[in-house]
Amino acid sequence: MASSGSGDLTFVIIVLLLIIGLFAYAYWNKRRVTNKQKEIMKAFRNSPVIAKDNPIFIQGQAQAPDLILPTTGEHVAWYGLFVMSKETAIRDTRSGVGIRVNGIPLGTQQDRIDSVEGFHFFETSGDFTIATASGQFMVRPSGVISYFKRGADLVAGFAAVPFEKSGLPRSFFDDAMAFKVAEQALRVFCGFNAPIIEEWSRRFSGSATKKTTTGRTSFSVTAATARIDARVHEFMAGYTIPSGLQELLAKRGIELPEKQEIIAIEAFIPLNHEVFVFGTFDGDNGIIFADNTVQLSVSYQDPAGG
Repeated sequence: MASSGSGDLTFVIIVLLLIIGLFAYAYWNKRRVTNKQKEIMKAFRNSPVIAKDNPIFIQGQAQAPDLILPTTGEHVAWYGLFVMSKETAIRDTRSGVGIRVNGIPLGTQQDRIDSVEGFHFFETSGDFTIATASGQFMVRPSGVISYFKRGADLVAGFAAVPFEKSGLPRSFFDDAMAFKVAEQALRVFCGFNAPIIEEWSRRFSGSATKKTTTGRTSFSVTAATARIDARVHEFMAGYTIPSGLQELLAKRGIELPEKQEIIAIEAFIPLNHEVFVFGTFDGDNGIIFADNTVQLSVSYQDPAGG
């Protein structure tokens, strides 16, 4: 993606590397605390005292709300849904005269993004209720997403302006960041993993003083896994896109040409499915993400190992 001038481009690359580093740290930190989490779960099981700001580990049914999954129409208590076009294209033009003498750039050049095709966004249903033998608890995965978003915002705030100056729509940038944040948040919350394979190509055209580059990226996802239900769908506009997904696209103002292909990746909990939840009790029947050791997680299997 281009920016106005080589200095801005270098800055954007540095910012993106910082964002990647932030997500990488979160992933490795999660691995580091896994054993500690199991110790806390077992300690709670041996002495199940529910107190504000303390860890809590429960087992129960995901009973509310009763939601309709946009892709299949199934009744679910919670879902996280990633939607993306199978291909994006960014066209940028470099105008002006670029001269280098002994490696030193002279003359003037200006890069500008002319058009962006394609999309990717994340949609989630929000918080949900677990019914246990001792009462109902509200599980708040929204707090996990907010935690990662705060960290990403510290870095992305610096990157947004150079991208906008280069011609990239702010909505495209914001959706891309929300998509990446949700990937990391769901990795913590439900062990979500759906490797996205990317293939790049470029086409060049123009003259000595005005050159246009069209970069295309094709995406594919072979499988999605999680500690709860997860799967991948592929749809074609005008033929197989379900009404629920059409409504989400329309809400974002996305119009699909006929036969455009999209990928939908989802993690979800069917209504009334039994789950294990580990997090921090907020004192008001809520289970929240509170710190790096306890975090907030959900699974079908007992993560404490019995």
